[in-house]
Amino acid sequence: MKRRAWLWVLLLAVAAAAAVAVFALRRAPEAEEASQALLTAAEGLDEILISARLDPQTRTLEVEQTLTLRNPTGLSQEACVLRAWPNAFRSLDTSPCASEELYDLCYPDGFSLGALVMEQALVDGEASAYRYLDEAQTVLSVPVAGGWAANETITLTLRYTVYVPAAAYRFGVWEGVWALGSAFAVPAKWEDGAWRMDEYLPIGDPFLSDCANYEVTLTVPEGYQVAGPAPHEAETLDGWTSWKFRCLAVREAAFTVYEKASVAQGVTDGVLVSAYAANASRAREMLEDGLHALAFYAQRYGAYPYQTLSLCEVSFPLGGMEYPCLVMLSADSAGGEALEYETAHEVAHQWWGVVVGSDPWYQAWQDEALCEFSLLEYIGERYGQARREEMEQSRVYSALRVTVPRGVTPGAPLDVFSNLSQYTLVVYNRGAALLLALDDMLGEGLNRFLRAYYETYAFGYATREDFEALLAQTTGEDPGPLMLDYLDTYILN
Repeated sequence: MKRRAWLWVLLLAVAAAAAVAVFALRRAPEAEEASQALLTAAEGLDEILISARLDPQTRTLEVEQTLTLRNPTGLSQEACVLRAWPNAFRSLDTSPCASEELYDLCYPDGFSLGALVMEQALVDGEASAYRYLDEAQTVLSVPVAGGWAANETITLTLRYTVYVPAAAYRFGVWEGVWALGSAFAVPAKWEDGAWRMDEYLPIGDPFLSDCANYEVTLTVPEGYQVAGPAPHEAETLDGWTSWKFRCLAVREAAFTVYEKASVAQGVTDGVLVSAYAANASRAREMLEDGLHALAFYAQRYGAYPYQTLSLCEVSFPLGGMEYPCLVMLSADSAGGEALEYETAHEVAHQWWGVVVGSDPWYQAWQDEALCEFSLLEYIGERYGQARREEMEQSRVYSALRVTVPRGVTPGAPLDVFSNLSQYTLVVYNRGAALLLALDDMLGEGLNRFLRAYYETYAFGYATREDFEALLAQTTGEDPGPLMLDYLDTYILN
């Protein structure tokens, strides 16, 4: 009896050890702690605290938001100005997805209202009579009693309800997937002596803001899956799960929420990459593409500074859309090559547009064309020069042979373009032709410049003039005539 008992103990011990080994093998990968570079970038930034509860029945987010903001203007201001992007979806006249080419794709069941309805605004605890400065009500002005001195810090507390439209778009809910891009109020950008008040057009991405530190608690029904821009903690109570994210040095905090999703995860260079899709094979495909792209760009241009990257399948006709540490990818796009190209382009935005900020309204090429060039570099590295040259012909050089209206150039502002196809052709593809010309002229000098550009303007904002000046400084060449030729000169075909 004693021997048999001893054998049972041994067998149980072996089984327990095996169970621990299996658990260790199946344990979800984890992100590393925030790097010193990220902690340094976060020092002294504005702090934005958001608590939001999602009610799927009413399609609403009940939000309380506290912003600790320093006056960045160098001048005394009478008011603090924010952007309330959801209000663009209040009417057909202002909705960015109600254009002739997007309406049927984005509103399959007809127009659905979206909005950010303010209920209260407090400045340092005192009620403020907020008002909107534009017809679409996306520019929110909150007066500061007694004025807001230069570099003075105020605490702004907002309570509002966000109405999420039933729409297949980057802000909307469709088929159980909530795309919450630019869903919360964000500080407006101060530039050249004024607050930026750009319109939310159907073309391009008007979102322009400085980096801040966000702490977001998003509460959803138990069982829902939340994809966000940072490592999270989750706690469930009384049928609701609160997902808490601490996002350092980001320009906004975007999320996707799934009633049900398959998730695939992997780690590269300490960065946790998570892919969310309707089925497991699609999630794995997105993850593989994302891991390859993230690793390549980090090696080529400089380390990815954040702890996580979320790749999120959503229903929309845009192909892809980038946010800090989060990428939305269209569920309608085919897999394989098409999905890899889209994923690699959007991941490149984490360098160009997310970490290095630029002007998406007046100089959209400065992130979109750089992402197209980075995609070409990625394809050449992974699949060889012949594949890259084939892609250059199909995406870049063919675009130079298409006739477009006079004045439509890669350096034109968003309101010049008449449709999304024209915008993509000119800004993405013709804009990338500038980078290819610079690459031919400079050789490895261009990659040295892009590494310097990333390092110099990380977490900041680079104008076209900044780009040109650093390029000249880094390479010893004057890029001015070439940039003028490719970005501003009308091509006669």
